[in-house]
Amino acid sequence: MQDKISLAGDLGSGKSTVADILIKRLGAEYYCTGAIVRSIAAQRGMTVGELNKYMETHPEIDHEIDAGIAALSNDERFLIIDSRMAWHFTKGTFKVYLSADIETSALRIMNANRAGEHSTTLEETIDCTRARRESEKKRYTEQYGVDIKDLSNYSLIVDTTVATPDQIAERIATSFAIWQQDKSYSRVFISPERLHFPEHELEGDKLSALASRLECGEELSGITVCERDGEFYLVDGFEAAMAYVFSFSTFIPATLVKAEPKGEYVRMRNSL
Repeated sequence: MQDKISLAGDLGSGKSTVADILIKRLGAEYYCTGAIVRSIAAQRGMTVGELNKYMETHPEIDHEIDAGIAALSNDERFLIIDSRMAWHFTKGTFKVYLSADIETSALRIMNANRAGEHSTTLEETIDCTRARRESEKKRYTEQYGVDIKDLSNYSLIVDTTVATPDQIAERIATSFAIWQQDKSYSRVFISPERLHFPEHELEGDKLSALASRLECGEELSGITVCERDGEFYLVDGFEAAMAYVFSFSTFIPATLVKAEPKGEYVRMRNSL
């Protein structure tokens, strides 16, 4: 069976843009739940807008869509599946989640200028985006008993806040190749500007040694992060993470752990 990539993520995280790059680079086919919705609407003689309104009180439509996604488990094609729930219903996919901070998401939604998706000001759009995120989380928890915001569900989390679409697609493609050899693969790639660092005394000698290893092309290990309410916090590997910061790296590679941030933290974007 051909391996597949399921692509989920925050509103405004750039899923469709990145998917377009990946299908061209990897030779995959694109499958989006939007196509399913349009097909169901046509079958019922409705517009997509009419169907969306209907679905608010008829969850059986969601279940029909889910059945279509689940059927992809036995599809022989190499697919990139853009769907909130493909990671759950399509068996054996490389589960990717694209994350973006709330301000960046809101700006992208405003710039896309899709009718009904944004307000007139950034502050209002941020509030609207946050409400939509919570609404989606509630909906999927109630219908399926799963938390789409629980990032431990995914094999790869990529922060899209600062990186370009090409850089994000490169990271996904490289990680996908590793995952195909080791299905236990699980990594987070976060932009230095996005990460919250704890108050910590920097060990200069250790940092210098780690920076030298990084310059030689070695990926530094031992960096762990946790996530709370859409924000990422460094748990361990302070000097290694700082070595990536000082090298102006696009991403800091890390492992996601279950933990609660303790003490004082500073977001790197606010200190640069």
